[in-house]
Amino acid sequence: MNPYTSLWAGVTPGDGPQEFHLVLVDNGRTAVLADEVGREALHCIRCSACLNVCPVYERAGGHAYGSVYPGPIGAVLSPQLTGVEDNASLPYASSLCGACYDVCPVAIDIPSILVHLRAEHVEAQTRTTPEAVAFRALSTAMSHPRLWRLAQRAAGLGRFLARGRPTLPAALPPPASKWTRTRDLPTPPKETFTQAWAREHGG
Repeated sequence: MNPYTSLWAGVTPGDGPQEFHLVLVDNGRTAVLADEVGREALHCIRCSACLNVCPVYERAGGHAYGSVYPGPIGAVLSPQLTGVEDNASLPYASSLCGACYDVCPVAIDIPSILVHLRAEHVEAQTRTTPEAVAFRALSTAMSHPRLWRLAQRAAGLGRFLARGRPTLPAALPPPASKWTRTRDLPTPPKETFTQAWAREHGG
C-alpha cells in the first residue's frame, strides 16, 4: 500500500472518533477531469514506479521539475493542475521512451498525455517565436526543389566559417549564437547526398 492512502473504520458510539468530516480539495482537479485525455493522470496512486525508470528524472532529479509532483507523472499532472503555460517546459521533459507506461500499475499512458499537453502548449502560443519563423522558412524551402538547392548552397558557405574544423565556431552572430553556445553545429559537407549519388552513380 502506498503511503498516500489512509483507512478509517468509521464512527463507533463510545469508542474513538465520534464525528467524521471529509474535506475534498479540488485544486484544479475538476479541470483535469474535464480533459478526456489528461484525466487519466488522476488514476495515479503515487507509487513512484515511473520515477524509478525514467531516464530524464534519473539525470535531472526532483528539484528540476519545480513542482511537488516530479518525474513523468509530475510532467503531466502539474501542467494540468496549474496551467500548461505556468509549466510549459514539463511536457517536454521526456524522451517519450514509454518506460513509465510499461511499469505503471494503473496503466496511465503518460507518453500520450505528454504529447497531448505539448500540442496544447503549441496551440496556446499567441506570439510568433524565432523558432516558428525558422521552421516555417525551412518548410517552404523543403517544399520547393529550387529553393532547397539554393539553401544547400548557402549552407555550404559555413565551411568558410569553420576553417577546417568539424564544427562551426560557438561565437556565431545572433540568432545562431543561441544554438551554438550550447550545441555543436556540424560543418556543412563539401557536397550534398544527391551530389555524391550523382557523382558515384552517374545520374
